[in-house]
Amino acid sequence: MRYEQKALLPAPGTFGDEAELASFVLSKLDQWFHIEEQVRGQYWTGEKTRIDAVLKPRDPEPWRDDNPAFGVEFKNLTSNSSVADRYGWVAQAVGYTHCQWQGYGRLAIFLCPSPLAKTLSRAEEIETARQRQISPDMLEEERERVRRYGRMFGKEYSEGYVEREALLAHRRRLGELTYQEFTARADGYADTAAQQREHDLRLAKELAHLLGQLGVGELMPYEGSGWSLTRSGDRLWSERQGVSGVRHSLRPRIGSQRR
Repeated sequence: MRYEQKALLPAPGTFGDEAELASFVLSKLDQWFHIEEQVRGQYWTGEKTRIDAVLKPRDPEPWRDDNPAFGVEFKNLTSNSSVADRYGWVAQAVGYTHCQWQGYGRLAIFLCPSPLAKTLSRAEEIETARQRQISPDMLEEERERVRRYGRMFGKEYSEGYVEREALLAHRRRLGELTYQEFTARADGYADTAAQQREHDLRLAKELAHLLGQLGVGELMPYEGSGWSLTRSGDRLWSERQGVSGVRHSLRPRIGSQRR
C-alpha cells in the first residue's frame, strides 16, 4: 500500500452498518468491476460460509490472470473497535483464502477498510490530543480536578488555592509536551506527530507484508490515487492509474511465492 499517500478514512459513525458501507463502496467500484454479492463458499472442513462480494474486472485484458477475480470483505470499524475486533477480522479473511467459492474456486481476499487504518490515523490523533492538552479547556478541567480532590477528603479549597494547583499541573503538562517535542527534533523529526507517523508507517508496512504473505490485501481510497487494491505494500490497481505496470496476479499465494 502506498502509505506515504494520505488514506481517506471514513469518520467513525459515517455508516450505520456493514451493509451500508458495502453498498457505498460497491456502487463506486461498479464502473470497473462486475460484482456478485453474498457469494457462498466452503472451507476444506466442509463448513459452509459466504463472503460479502466477489469482483471481476470489466476489462480483464490488462490483468495478469486469465480470469481475474477477488473477494472483498467489509467491516464497519468504529472508534470503539478493539485490537481483537480488527485482527479477528484478519483471521477470518485468512481463512477465506483457503475456501472454495461457488463459481470461482480459491480467491485472494481484500479487506475494506484496511485493518491497519487505526495505525495509519494515529499520528493525526496524537496531534489532536496535543492541541487539546494545551487548550484553555484543559486548564478548567484541572481546576475541577483539584476541587473534586479536596471534596473527597471533606475539604472545600479556596479559589486561590485551586487556581495555583491547576496552573502548576498545567505548566507541568506543557513542560512534558515541550520535552517530547525537543527529543523528537533531536532525533531528526519535525515534531512528535511526525515521529509517531514515521513509526506507524514502518509498522503498517511490516504488517501489510505479513497480510500479503497470507493472501490478504486491502481496498482503500487514497489521496491522488482514489480507490486502490494493494497487497504486501504493492499497488495492484487504482481507479486513476488502472492496473499496475508490474501486473501482479490476483490468485492466492502459497507461502512466500509471488505469482
